[in-house]
Amino acid sequence: MNRTLSIAVAGALLTGCGGGSAVSPSLPAQGAAGAQATQRTPLYSRALPGACTVVLGELGCYVQVNVAILPIADPNAATISGFTPADLRSAYGLPPVDGTPATGPLIAIVAAYDDPSAEADLVIYRHRFGLPPCTSASGCFTKVTAPGNVLQLPHQRWVEEISLDLAMASAACPTCRLALIEAQNGNPNVLAAAVDAAAALNPAAISNSYGIPEGSSSANQDGHYDHPGIAIVASTGDDGTVQYPASSAHVTAVGGTTLTHDTSSRGWHEAVWDKSGAGCSATTPTPAWQTGSGCSTRSVPDVSFVAALSPGIAVYDSNDGGWIVLGGTSAGAPFVAGLYAQAHDFGANAGGAPSIYANLGSLNAVDAAGRYPTPGTPHGLGAF
Repeated sequence: MNRTLSIAVAGALLTGCGGGSAVSPSLPAQGAAGAQATQRTPLYSRALPGACTVVLGELGCYVQVNVAILPIADPNAATISGFTPADLRSAYGLPPVDGTPATGPLIAIVAAYDDPSAEADLVIYRHRFGLPPCTSASGCFTKVTAPGNVLQLPHQRWVEEISLDLAMASAACPTCRLALIEAQNGNPNVLAAAVDAAAALNPAAISNSYGIPEGSSSANQDGHYDHPGIAIVASTGDDGTVQYPASSAHVTAVGGTTLTHDTSSRGWHEAVWDKSGAGCSATTPTPAWQTGSGCSTRSVPDVSFVAALSPGIAVYDSNDGGWIVLGGTSAGAPFVAGLYAQAHDFGANAGGAPSIYANLGSLNAVDAAGRYPTPGTPHGLGAF
């Protein structure tokens, strides 16, 4: 059964994140791992390798790529780099995967442009790590795209973003269903309308791993992120500043950490990632549900998740050569959306992150390391 839907998301086609001047976005040519790495490396020109850039007013995705680790084409390679779902579930207090079918609550992933291999790559990722199948044929996976008469092309940075988002939602809630909503481009109004399209599917949570510096235009989009009863989650960004939509009072803002094994009872240590978006909003008043932030306005983040590229997260992306290592605060929004969906207890009239601030004791402590602090990281589902 074909589960692909069509939606009309209005807006002019602009260039994508991570690009340059106004040219059509494209994927790299396929080839040997070494050759592909040579092509990819010059494209990463921001503070961290792989950062999506904001072009012509578009919202940038926050995916980071560890270009020091070459892609591995073999889906069944014996050894791959990066954290696996088992690692992440251990670090964040979740039980091992038990094989329950993926027929649970729906997680919606909002992104821009098209990932033509999203479902096929997701099949490989989930099979490799023992997660239950999630396909369009089974009714678990739905891809919502723009109509055929509207130009919607792949864009390498956004393809990596989509691969990471689907992988992290799967790792957090293997039994959840997934909907990928692809906006025509990264225009703020277009992505905001895509969030409305996602909400129309009645998901438990919506993940948004993109943003733009706060500004006067934020107020124009804010109503699109206000869907009571649906957990709207946004990554805070990778340049240490406050970004929108993470600064909206209607969303849960997810920052970044470094995550390493240690000998503590938890078995893991976390510190605030030095590039994690954080601070006091310049435009959003303090929400009624947010307490103890030290800001006179909205504070971000509300919760955090591993973002550092050392060791990074293992993801399969055939468009980028196979198994690659990704990171950035992009990873946190879909993972936290998965936790909200797994808990499935957000409240019919809820918005923002009230359950987190009502259950701060259910979070893992994070070493601030002299940086802007985070309330903590997930420890099971108690804060969701």
